[in-house]
Parts: sequence; C-alpha cells; structure tokens
Amino acid sequence: MYSLKTRITRNLTLNMIVVMSALLIIMYFFMQQLLQDYVLTRLENDAESLISALEQDSNQEWRIIPGRMSAVYDRVRSGHYYEVDVDGQRLASRSLFDGDFPSTGSGKEAGHYLVRGPGSEDWLVWVQQVDKKGQTIKIWMVEDINPIQTQLQQYTFYALALVLLVTVILIYLQQRTLRQSFYVFEWLRKNLTSLRHGDSNNPEIQIPAEIAPLVTEIEKLVMHLRLRIERTRHAIGNLAHELKRPIQLLSIQLDNKENQALADSLSQIKYILERELKRARISGSSKAGGDFDVADEIPAMLDVMRKIYPDIQINSELGAEMIALQLDRDDMLELIGNLLDNACKFASSQAKLLINASQDWLSIVIEDDGHGLETRQLEEIKQRGVRLDESVAGHGLGLGICNDIIDTYEGKISFAESHLGGLEVSVGIPLSYLDSTSALTR
Repeated sequence: MYSLKTRITRNLTLNMIVVMSALLIIMYFFMQQLLQDYVLTRLENDAESLISALEQDSNQEWRIIPGRMSAVYDRVRSGHYYEVDVDGQRLASRSLFDGDFPSTGSGKEAGHYLVRGPGSEDWLVWVQQVDKKGQTIKIWMVEDINPIQTQLQQYTFYALALVLLVTVILIYLQQRTLRQSFYVFEWLRKNLTSLRHGDSNNPEIQIPAEIAPLVTEIEKLVMHLRLRIERTRHAIGNLAHELKRPIQLLSIQLDNKENQALADSLSQIKYILERELKRARISGSSKAGGDFDVADEIPAMLDVMRKIYPDIQINSELGAEMIALQLDRDDMLELIGNLLDNACKFASSQAKLLINASQDWLSIVIEDDGHGLETRQLEEIKQRGVRLDESVAGHGLGLGICNDIIDTYEGKISFAESHLGGLEVSVGIPLSYLDSTSALTR
C-alpha cells in the first residue's frame, strides 16, 4: 500500500528539480552566449574605429592617428589589445607591451575564435580583413574575457540561489495546495465514520466535481447498508416472535414419549428462537451503527438479563471514566450479551461483568460460578479458529458469533478458570482499530 499524496509530492518535486536544473543550465549558456556576442560587437566596432584611424604618412608608412582609439588600448596588460598587419608592417597596441600576440599568423580571414593568452587568460579574438588604398589590411581585435566569465559565475551563483529559493517556495505552495486538495478525503472519512456511528452533524464543505459522484455513491451505500442491517435485525426478531406461539402450541399437543425424536427437534427449534429473541432484546430497537456508550447501554442490558435469569445474581464493575466509544453499538451489545447470557446459563448463583477502557484497549471480563471447563477443554477453545459451541457440548449460545465479532475488530479472546469457580472469558478490543482502518484513505 502506498500514499497517493506522498507519491504526487515526490513526483512533482523531482519534476520541479529537473525543470529548474535544466532552466539554470540553459540560462547559463544563454547568458554566456549573450555576453560573448556583446564583446564581439564591441570588438567589431573597435575594429571599425581602428580602420578609420589608419593612415599613411609622407613616407608611405602606416600609422594610427593618436587619440582616435580608446585609452584602454594604451594601458599595459589592460586586457584589450589589437594588432594590424599591412604588407608585413606590424602595428600593435601599447597594451601588449611588446608581448607575443598568439593570433598573428592565423589563417582565419574573418570571424572570431578563442585562444589562450600569454598569462593563461582567455582571449576572444575578432579577425577582420579589409582593403584600404589598394592594400590589404588584416586586423586582430582581442579582449580578455576572464573578468566577464568571473562575473558570469557570480551571477550564476546568485541565479542558483534564487532558483533554490523559488524551488523551496514552490514546494511549500505545492504541499499547501495538496493538503487543501486532500482535505476533502479526510472530510469524507470523518463523514463516513459519523454516518456509521449514527451522527450526521458534520460541517459541510465544497466537494470537487471530480469526486462528487464518488462521495454520493459511498454515502448511498452506507445508508443502504445501515437500513439493510436494521431491517434484518427487526425481521429476525419479528420472525422469532411470530414462530414462538405456534411452536408452543405444537409442544403442548405433542406426546413426547411417543415422538421423542420430533420432540427433540422441536426443543432445538425453540432453543434457537429463544436465542434470537434474546439477541433482539439485547440489541434493542435503536438504529444500527450508533456509538457504544457503556454507561448508558450496559445497565439497560443488565436489567434485561436479570429478567431472563431472575435466580442469578449479576454484578458489574465499569471503569471510572467510561465514555461513548467509536465501536458499533449493536456489535458490542451482541458480543457482551452473548457472553453474559452464556455465563448466566451455566452459573450456579452469580455472574460478574467487568468493563474497563484504556487509551488503546477495551477490556471485557465475564465470570460465573458454574462447573467451568476441564483443562483439556480450555486448551481446545484457546486454539485459533475453534469455536466453543463446536468443542464443548451444551455451550451453543452464539460464542461462534462472538468470535466473528472479535475477529472483525482484530481483537482477542481468552478463557481461564474463574476465581468464582466457573469459567472466565476475557476479551480485548483495540480502540486503535478505527484509526488504523481510516489510515487507508490517507
């Protein structure tokens, strides 16, 4: 099982990192190309200025008119250089300071290229060849781009910091958006839990159109199941009541001595009907699916049991702080009622019910002072999947159903010898059951 929210967050974050990294790389190369084009444009303009500043003196020697070129070409090692070749005559900027010009002799007649300078600088060279006064003039304009690249690296670092900041902000906004978007599922979980426990007083929220049909269908399904369970329980109780009187009449008219087999079958039917009537009385007539309020429900159930077993003294001890638990009311009443009914049936004079709730568990202990079970029988019913009504004759009062209810809530049941002399049944129901199942929707 995986978290959809975590998966979306991880994929969006990875996609954002990839996109931002690609954007940063593209920006770096774009800025590098932009700065190189800017330098080349400046070198080309300086080359035009140099061409216009070239003239011949009275001795037909070429020279550069003073003051026509930028002063940066006169500063030694300024990073801005030029060289002119006219029929073997070499004219170079003072900034070269008689240094070697690595571009001299290059066969490239026009364009630009990168070359390593004498001081390990990165020189960007612009080459241009023109004709002036019938002579071919070749010009090399050079600029050291190391300072620009250093500045570009600084800008890149700033851009990286900005991209990281923007990425963090976008991830935060993405998480916030996801939380707001997924809140509808938390609301849906709480709403379904409330419906299951009979509480419909929940705040309304605006449901997205994409999941509105799903929410509607789930609510319809929950209501349909609740009504079906309620109708089924009423039908079982009504059926038992309707059949009870005809069976009593048959029992009166039946001669048990002549039709012993038929009488035994009829007694078994009466027994089953009595059991279902007890279950119906224990569950009561309230709607299915309500919360299990121990303080309200247990006294009423004990009153019913005392009427069914007037000769049995039924004692109870409830926890000091018993509140309404988010456990199905009917399930809990059926579980406790069946176990207590079993204890009362086999008790000699008294039965005892103890209920306590901690933060994690609901503990139910039922004891009687009956004949109890032998050690072999206790070992048998402790085995997982073995029902008491299948292992011990005469204990067929719905303990198999109790096992099913306990399994539903992932609880546990144990049997031991009671200090009253009979059987002690201990049941533990984890109160974290609902939280663990609701985690499936997160």
